[in-house]
Amino acid sequence: MTIFVAGVHGAGKTFATKPACQKLGFVYATASQLIKEERGQATWDGTKMVSDVDQNQVALISAVRRIRESGALLVIDGHFVLRRAPGTHERLPIEVFRELGCSSVLLIRSPVPVMLKRLHARQDMSWSEAELAEFSKAEDVHSAEVADALGIPLKTLDSPTAQEVEAWLKRLSKDTDFTSQ
Repeated sequence: MTIFVAGVHGAGKTFATKPACQKLGFVYATASQLIKEERGQATWDGTKMVSDVDQNQVALISAVRRIRESGALLVIDGHFVLRRAPGTHERLPIEVFRELGCSSVLLIRSPVPVMLKRLHARQDMSWSEAELAEFSKAEDVHSAEVADALGIPLKTLDSPTAQEVEAWLKRLSKDTDFTSQ
């Protein structure tokens, strides 16, 4: 079983998801971490611009398959949309998420000004408020498209705490009949 936790850079995915997974005993990994380990290198920079998108997805699928073979519940912290360049965003193919074995999606959102402040605190000044808003909308829309195409649950949380994420991860890991909200 793979739960995909999505959201824009700076939304708070890692902050809320990593401690929740540690408490629940779920395997937690970021998509970028798995890709980097599989490929032996990063193909993105500090401004979140990605090259080699197709090869990265092949590497991610391979890494996820290896983890899933252990029977562990895997929570992947990642994105449905990638940044090719400022203002250039690419939706990942639905087939990627099918190959990842996604059983549900947890979309984490935060207000654009909050995300922009977090990115600036990370020394990433390449984002404008307008681009971040556009990217956020694309992530929202494509997450719903993927969940619908795969027939899997999608839960959206706005600025959640680690406890809220923990509760939803627990529910999504057990409730295969969960209805999208």
